Amino acid sequence: MFYLPIILICFNHHLLLHTTSASSLLFTLDNVRYSLSDRVLTIPKLGALRGIYIDYENEYNKKYNLVNVEAFLGVQYGLYHGRFEPSKERFELHPTTKVNKQIHFGPACAQHIWTNHSELARIRTEKFAQDYYPKLLKYIQKQNEQQCLYMNIYQPQIKNLKEQLPVVLFIHGDGYDMGTGAAFDGAIFASYTKSIVVTINYRLGPFGFIYLSRENKGDYALHDIYTALHWLKNYVTNFDGDPDRITLYGTESGAVLASLVVMLETVNGGTGTIKRRKSLVHRLILNDQTFLSPHMTSIVNEISSYQKDILSQLSCSTLVCLRNQTLVKTKDLLELNTYSKDNGHINYLSPLENPFPFFNTHIDTRNDRVNPLRMKFYHQSNTLLPENLHILLTISSSINHSLFHNINFNNRNNFIQDLINYAYTKWNTKTNEYYFDKDLFNYHQQFLGPLLKYAKYVSNDRNIHILEKYSNKYQSELPYTFGYVLAPSMSVYNDTYLNADENDKIESLKTMNLFANLIHHGDINIQSPYCQNIQCESNEKWNPIFPDFNFLVLKDGNLSQVRGYQTNVHNLFNNIIANKSENQMDINLLNTWKTLFEVSHKMNVSTNTRGLLLIKPFSPLFDSNNNNQKYILILCSSIFVLLIINFSICIVLSKRGQGCRKREYNCLNNHKQLTLVNPSEHPQQHGGSSPSSTNSNGTTTIDSTQQLIVNTNPNEHEHHSSPLSSLLCTTTNSSINSTPPVDVLHPINITKKHGILKCSSIKKTNVLATSSLPEAIV
Repeated sequence: MFYLPIILICFNHHLLLHTTSASSLLFTLDNVRYSLSDRVLTIPKLGALRGIYIDYENEYNKKYNLVNVEAFLGVQYGLYHGRFEPSKERFELHPTTKVNKQIHFGPACAQHIWTNHSELARIRTEKFAQDYYPKLLKYIQKQNEQQCLYMNIYQPQIKNLKEQLPVVLFIHGDGYDMGTGAAFDGAIFASYTKSIVVTINYRLGPFGFIYLSRENKGDYALHDIYTALHWLKNYVTNFDGDPDRITLYGTESGAVLASLVVMLETVNGGTGTIKRRKSLVHRLILNDQTFLSPHMTSIVNEISSYQKDILSQLSCSTLVCLRNQTLVKTKDLLELNTYSKDNGHINYLSPLENPFPFFNTHIDTRNDRVNPLRMKFYHQSNTLLPENLHILLTISSSINHSLFHNINFNNRNNFIQDLINYAYTKWNTKTNEYYFDKDLFNYHQQFLGPLLKYAKYVSNDRNIHILEKYSNKYQSELPYTFGYVLAPSMSVYNDTYLNADENDKIESLKTMNLFANLIHHGDINIQSPYCQNIQCESNEKWNPIFPDFNFLVLKDGNLSQVRGYQTNVHNLFNNIIANKSENQMDINLLNTWKTLFEVSHKMNVSTNTRGLLLIKPFSPLFDSNNNNQKYILILCSSIFVLLIINFSICIVLSKRGQGCRKREYNCLNNHKQLTLVNPSEHPQQHGGSSPSSTNSNGTTTIDSTQQLIVNTNPNEHEHHSSPLSSLLCTTTNSSINSTPPVDVLHPINITKKHGILKCSSIKKTNVLATSSLPEAIV
């Protein structure tokens, strides 16, 4: 009887361990086991946490060096008291001794659930509505307006860890009115880069961005991100994270928020060149966009119109009324139409630049009364950003970016509009027509141009790198940067690894290597200490973007660096158009124009050269949006009349020249007669094709692309001369000893006097120095 209680206690303890041990499998995804973790993590002021243990000790570890990960899902990091209030850190998550299982995602922030496919496609893209949004739905079905600030922490399990790991805070995109951090699994990225990866929710739509008054300035989503950073600063050490190595990674609209957050005084350490405290962010990764991207932010001057529209829809005119959940329900706010009536892609509920939440210093608005924050950024970018902030910018060139608005030049100089038409007009080989490449123009204007502008202003004391990726297989960079093409995941891209080929996997590994180098060392040229993959073995030094426009290009599995890349885009959008140049054409402008033309057409190998010469750059005739038949009719009529006149003149001249003798075609006026060297007797020394050839009908043709071989030796009169060769004249100068055998050809003028044709040399006077003129544009 004495041993019976002991046996019962041991048996009960064994059952408890068995039901709560890692052997209690939760689920499996293609040989990846998800189990309840054995460890109970006790954190002061937060309580006892228990997460999910993700087991990669299988083929994924052998192929990609993936280590096991412990994930803590649904950790509440912030609270706010009522609508339109700043958030604060959440303490005492679990004050009791109860162990809380962090194995479920927290509810998403309040957002509209789209059931109309066509309406969703109007504000996004057809592919987004058809393929992406149905997968996102399962992560956003569960929502909570009052309690939605949750984070998910992914901690790699490294044996004999000797130092704290760097931290990555990921800010999701999907616009400002939908999405959740739960849709993006950070386990593979954390496992491969050996860093603590954190994904978060932040308030969306009117709850995150509505502007009510000077006292309630909106941008509550920025407050949420700041709260998450401050929470990590205080508690990430409990997850073996280093609070002094925090990387902020934003994609698309999340990148806009990230580029704004790093300028907050409470994040960057204060204003001025000398910071009062350490900054919360030390590395920055931005994908596709920044706050300089057009139509991604708003200013006070633009708010009054939509603010009246919102208040009229809600039949509510005061802040007290809007905060009353009985009068204004959550559904009422979510059903507001916050998209432009003229263009469905523009959401006017976006981050507000002015007044910025934490900027209380005076801003000089004399130069720019429209956007003072941007003017301050242009002049004081180094003081607004954290000290020693290391930045990597990424962009996906082949992704089908949605057009945010129709092409509108705002009545700028017609020369700029014609320049745009000229640079982005291409030849369609299928329809044999010219067309305006709207996709390329949109990519350059909306994404690449602003990204280069951002890099220009932040690269004074920093090494900024730009990575351009060409793959558009998944319409996002996340399957590559988060490693979803390598292994299964609990993400919205959970099936991408099934369709990934070898190139996709190589590109993913190379991208994550660059990210890991920046995350660990702040320099993409210093290899991560944990990288053991063959893709890490690269001794090439990657140069910063400026001053030589060094782009990192990832294409077909190859990572390379191109010098002088995309300079034409930077010059056009950030110099010519941005400055609204009203000056006459100068040399730099012409050179930019010439570069634009060459870059726009170099990839179009099927361009009709003859048709290319007919393009008139300052004419609207070839604009795809112009159907002015009047100008086309006048042009065609004029050409027809000129052809008739020219044909008549040719007939008259041919009749008058019938009696000319052969000697009349010889050049007189003290010039030597030129003969073309016979290719059969004087073969090409460099192996090139002969400049002249004889057709089957006996006529002689000259290839204008080859050099004419001219014989000026008076002893070689036995060679036959053609009528065409007799019209070419040379001048000789015996005082020039270094003159090559071929004389310089001058323009000639042919006249007829007393029945004899004569030719005279016309010397060309240089108006400008040769070195100062750009090459002619054909």
